[in-house]
Amino acid sequence: MSKEKILNSIETMFSIELDNSHDAEIVYNSIKPEVSFARNERSTTEIELNDNTITIKIFSYDVVSLRASINSYVRWIKLSTEILKI
Repeated sequence: MSKEKILNSIETMFSIELDNSHDAEIVYNSIKPEVSFARNERSTTEIELNDNTITIKIFSYDVVSLRASINSYVRWIKLSTEILKI
C-alpha cells in the first residue's frame, strides 16, 4: 500500500486583540523576530499589526507542523502579555 499525500498545504489565520495599540505594538515587536528565525521547510508565518490587533497567518505542509507553529505563537504571545502585567 502506498502512502499518498492527502493535503498539499494548510493555512490558518488567527487574530489577537489587546487592550490598546501600545501593548499590541510591544507584543508584536517581541514575537516578530520569531517569524524570521522560525522559518523552515515545513511552514512559514506572516504577522501583521493593525492598531490593537495582531494577526498571524501560518502556511504549512502538514498538520503536525501547523499545530507546532500555532502552539509556539500562542505561548510567545501569552508570555509577552504576562510580562506586560509586571
